[in-house]
Amino acid sequence: MARSTPPLFPTDDGWPYPDDLVEPVGDGDVDLDLLELRAHPHAFDDLTPRELDVLTRRFGLAGPPVSVRALSHELGCTRAETRRLLTQALDKLRIRFASE
Repeated sequence: MARSTPPLFPTDDGWPYPDDLVEPVGDGDVDLDLLELRAHPHAFDDLTPRELDVLTRRFGLAGPPVSVRALSHELGCTRAETRRLLTQALDKLRIRFASE
């Protein structure tokens, strides 16, 4: 039996909040301030500082998104290592949200 993972982003099917609660602010953009109010306050507590850095920079949570290639160059590691860190961070988030 395949285990389903909970959605992580508002555009994923099964996002836990109805679409009408996240009001577009123009050209289909999502009101990030409204979305932030619904974010779990301790969602990133289980991540290591490096995992958090890779996750926030890759998905643009604290500035413009950075490609895996550029991120691995900036971190001084291989792309495989960068992808592994990103996967670990996403797995930890999935486990946290699945257990709640």
